[in-house]
Amino acid sequence: MQDQVVMALSELFERQRRLGGIPLVDHDADFVSPAEQLPARGGRVGWQPWRRPEPGSFDNIATALEMSVHPALGAFFGHYYAGNVPGCFKGLFLTLLQPWNEQDFERLQQNQIAHQLMLQKLKLPATWFLASCRDEQRLVTLDNASGEVLLEQLGKGRIGVLAPNLAHFLRRLEPCC
Repeated sequence: MQDQVVMALSELFERQRRLGGIPLVDHDADFVSPAEQLPARGGRVGWQPWRRPEPGSFDNIATALEMSVHPALGAFFGHYYAGNVPGCFKGLFLTLLQPWNEQDFERLQQNQIAHQLMLQKLKLPATWFLASCRDEQRLVTLDNASGEVLLEQLGKGRIGVLAPNLAHFLRRLEPCC
């Protein structure tokens, strides 16, 4: 399943490139990424997904939280440095999150731990955030037990199932500019 997630993410990046060319992001000279492709112009820089030679791991999170972590999470966040991808899934507009560099990957892990601690405090099932929605009170998450992709209300839990697994979700996500 992990390979399917990495392949589906790669296909999504290719659909994004075909749709709008090389995406641009605000350039920050103190927060560079190997994904940066073009020299900064007018405060913006182009990016293309950069495949990490060694995938990032979420084993440290599993140890810190004393719980298993669904393998799709590492497949999704651990293989590329890239910009975030705006997209639409069945009418739901969202921003798919991706780590920009190693520092951002570490911050993502810290935020995932904080998300878990909040869920534990609220006695909600374990999920991992994947994307933000236009409505800031909703998130797209990965169910840690089933691997389903969910729409979740921040602090309240599951609204519904978007896809049976992460690879399925990524293959049906339409990038938009």
